[in-house]
Amino acid sequence: MMTCEEVRLSLGAHALGALDPEEALEIDNHLATCETCGSELTELEGVASFLGKVSERDVELVGSPPRQVLDRLLNDRAKRFRRGRMLLVAAASVAVLAVGGTVWTAVQSSRPGGTAAAAPEADTSQARSSAADSQAHASESQAHASESPTGASPFSDAQPRLAEPSREAPDRAQAVEGREFPGVNKAKGYRATVAAWPGDSGTELAISVTNMPAGTTCTLVVVDVDGHRDPTGSWFISGKGYQAKAVFKQTTPVLMGDIARFEIVAPSGELLVTVPVRKAK
Repeated sequence: MMTCEEVRLSLGAHALGALDPEEALEIDNHLATCETCGSELTELEGVASFLGKVSERDVELVGSPPRQVLDRLLNDRAKRFRRGRMLLVAAASVAVLAVGGTVWTAVQSSRPGGTAAAAPEADTSQARSSAADSQAHASESQAHASESPTGASPFSDAQPRLAEPSREAPDRAQAVEGREFPGVNKAKGYRATVAAWPGDSGTELAISVTNMPAGTTCTLVVVDVDGHRDPTGSWFISGKGYQAKAVFKQTTPVLMGDIARFEIVAPSGELLVTVPVRKAK
């Protein structure tokens, strides 16, 4: 006589009709007296109908799935693995930043005077550097100012220098040695006076103009006895300059005794006033 456990092990094969007749008879005798095993057999009766729908091709696919299915499964697994690694890396980066910020804050807190002391020191260094640069520029400007052209090079190649208006009169001793030369443009009514006196490196000049329209830019050109031209500098005529009787100071390397005339010209080259230099008797 078979036990319930032995019968249950063979119920699947019995439902499919795969048992030999003698064993199938023993199971039927047991099922006739055991309701529990009989109910389990009833549940397995539908399996046979479902298995009848399975073909041999389906069985082969289960035993050896297509390559596409395997590739898809492997790709999905690889994506999940990479996603997990990226999350771990991001979490580690956040942790490192948090620890680094804490350490930096602790270090700065332990050195309260470090930043405050460094700032004045940097400002002092910048101030020293600026002072040194200013001294260097001043020395360079003095060196350029002390240089003067020599020889017979034509003055027409020189660049005009911008003049600043001034109301200061020349030194009295220099005025005694110097002379004033007037000039007029009778057609337009422009007038100019050039005061000249010997200087350390040529001739010092002071120019004043009248009746010229405000907004005019003038350039004084010194012409020597050989016809060489030295454009000394330019200035801008404004209404305020007329009201203050501005005097524009210039210098030229041409010696006073070698000057033939002065010309005041506009940027376009137009001759505004000619101031002749008459030799002293």
